[in-house]
Amino acid sequence: MNFLRLTILVFLSTGDSVTFTTSLKPAAEPFLALTWSFNATTNVITSTSVDVVGQGYKNRITLDKSTGSLVLRNLTERDSGEYELIIIPQSAEQILGTTKLMVQTKVSRPTIVWPTGNLIEGKSSVNLTCDADGFVATRVWMKDGIPLVSGDRFSFYDGNRVLSISPVNRTDTGEFLCNVSNDFSFDTAKCRLKVFYGPDRPKITQIPATAQLEDSVTLICSADSLPKAKFSWKFRNMMMNGPLHYIHEMEMRHLGRYTCTARNDITGLKASAVHVLRGN
Repeated sequence: MNFLRLTILVFLSTGDSVTFTTSLKPAAEPFLALTWSFNATTNVITSTSVDVVGQGYKNRITLDKSTGSLVLRNLTERDSGEYELIIIPQSAEQILGTTKLMVQTKVSRPTIVWPTGNLIEGKSSVNLTCDADGFVATRVWMKDGIPLVSGDRFSFYDGNRVLSISPVNRTDTGEFLCNVSNDFSFDTAKCRLKVFYGPDRPKITQIPATAQLEDSVTLICSADSLPKAKFSWKFRNMMMNGPLHYIHEMEMRHLGRYTCTARNDITGLKASAVHVLRGN
């Protein structure tokens, strides 16, 4: 038995055509028989005095009976596998050749699904799910252009299809990307997360830093928070709202401990700081 060299073609897209080319020169006389089979069980075409085309191959194949080369059109992923050619010449040994074909579907544009509820720093967890049609060989998650790796608060499941963040942190606010690819196609989906946090401990600034009686004084309260914090002041039995407390002309009755409280209505948290106003 003679073994025939066939051209091996791999990683074609669905809908394409492939030509299995043999190394034979055109025969001077017709072969007695020629058979192409798929995965050793399915007849593609058997050519003797008549041609018998296997189910699913009608109008999809073209056979060169002088060399045994075969064209297969309208490829699908189901065409992936091993193809075998057997040729029985008029007056020579039987010829055998095999080749393999891999057909893949281009990845579609992926989509990312994530919960729509408020994400609270240190309390909430979130799963981002990246789906795409077609053959996906790799999924890579990125945050602000930097690839994410498993560990700390990040975990990956289902072949990187799901990115789990537990718990979320304020640094997770920003753009997440899911890149999907196979050997000949690539696409990306994006989503933006917003993580609510704070308020952090307030900071109180006095302007001017030192003041005399009868001077004007402004106390400014600030705190990192998303959304922006709401502020209130307490001085003795008085309550004032807003981040600024302005004293037009400082008197003895204005001196003492001022407490600023910052609150975040979404996180439900609040934090306070104390400032002692003195007259020099």
